[in-house]
Amino acid sequence: MTEHDTLLRFIFKHTPMKGACVKLTTAWKSMRQYQKWPVCVTRLMGEMTAGSILLASSLKFEGSLIMQVQGDGPVRLAIVEVRNGLLVRATVKMNTNEELSDSMDMKALLNAHGRGRCAIMLDPKDRREGEPLYQGVVPLTGENIAQALMGYMEQSEQIHTKLWLAADENAVGGLMLQQMPDFGGKDENIKDDEESVNRIETLAATITDEELLGLSCQEVTHRLFWEEAPEYFEATEPKFACTCSREKVAAMIKNLGEVEALQIIKDEGKLEVTCDFCGRTETFNAEDIVNLFDDGSAEKNN
Repeated sequence: MTEHDTLLRFIFKHTPMKGACVKLTTAWKSMRQYQKWPVCVTRLMGEMTAGSILLASSLKFEGSLIMQVQGDGPVRLAIVEVRNGLLVRATVKMNTNEELSDSMDMKALLNAHGRGRCAIMLDPKDRREGEPLYQGVVPLTGENIAQALMGYMEQSEQIHTKLWLAADENAVGGLMLQQMPDFGGKDENIKDDEESVNRIETLAATITDEELLGLSCQEVTHRLFWEEAPEYFEATEPKFACTCSREKVAAMIKNLGEVEALQIIKDEGKLEVTCDFCGRTETFNAEDIVNLFDDGSAEKNN
């Protein structure tokens, strides 16, 4: 565990509030290693990554959380998936004929004409074949991903949530506060809900992007809540992990067929397959294809 890739969860004793803080540097570098995202898209995907990890950390289920935003601007589709163990990957589809500038925010990138949508999908580990995913879809609102996710949580889940997210080319950071919906409030030591919620949220609202990106989660939470003395859970480590592999690409080429694969190589000089999520490219030449179809499971005639 390093302070560079950390998720830190905490609660405020005698209040209905819980929170989490996330910081990624090494994992974020790995996510972007083969990607060529413009600056504004890098910021968007980083904020989505931080927000998705924070939401996933608040759920008590085995499976994957998938955040999907469909847009009507330069970005058509952006997806972040967080699997068990906080394994994260992301992909984005852009309209190539749209011009981008470094200063573009989420609204300009995804909701230029007000038709953007935000969806959160949950894929349980034990989901039976044919069983649909849980999916909540709401109109995309706000100027940034934090506001969009807060709008989603209020509209779809009715859970009061506050988020602060930041991202650049080097780091991703985020802070989340949630009011626990099933909080009993019968303990006589519990302070007035509204008063405690307002105080904690006011403290959190003083966080800056520079602090989220430059400080560790421990430093962020101490800086904000040292007087509140939150109780911490054991920190966990989010990691970048894509499910693609050369073996999976080879299986796809087998489904395509030897004749078709060799024709692509004849036309293009090589056969390349790029993973949408990690951006890594697997390259096959004619010899690779011949060997692939000559391993006992070939389709070619003898």
